This record gives sequence, structure tokens and C-alpha cells, in this order.
Amino acid sequence: MSKVISEQVKKAEALTSGLRKKPEIITSAGLNEQSIATLESECRLLNEQNQELEQIVEKSKSVSRTANKKLIEVRNRFQELKKKIKMSTDSSKWEQVGILDKR
Repeated sequence: MSKVISEQVKKAEALTSGLRKKPEIITSAGLNEQSIATLESECRLLNEQNQELEQIVEKSKSVSRTANKKLIEVRNRFQELKKKIKMSTDSSKWEQVGILDKR
């Protein structure tokens, strides 16, 4: 869980727990049960959303690692093909196959 989210949820849970133990504070502050229940519900929703976000981040990391490996493979293959073309073909024809080197 994100540290910011975790800290806020803990604070909200401590507040709602404390208010439930001291109902006289609820009435003296002009609050009602619905406002406490709403905060609790919002905290549950925030926890669910944060867990979903963490799953997305983990999946993103996995996809990113896979894409980086594939990038290395593509770069290597590209360099290999380019080198073979440059060694076997006149430089005037390089541009025709997408090699933009001037040498």
C-alpha cells in the first residue's frame, strides 16, 4: 500500500474507532452516525482501489521488463542485419533499405 494512503487510512480508522467509543464527542461536535459510516466506507473503497493500483503497477513492471528484453533483442538483430548490408552493399543503396548512415 502506498505510504501516503496507508497513513491516511490509519488516521481515519483511528478517528472512527475513537468516535465509536466516545459517542458524546460525536454529538457535541455536531456529527452523526452517517458521517462516521461514510468515512469508514470511503476508507474501505480507498483500500480496494489502492490494492487494484498495486496489482496494476506489478503487472506494469512485468510488462516493462519483458519489453526491455525484447528491445535489446530487436536492437541486436537490427545491428546485425545493418552490418551485413553495409558490408555487402554499396553505400549509395543503403538509404533504399532504410539505412540512413552517410558513410
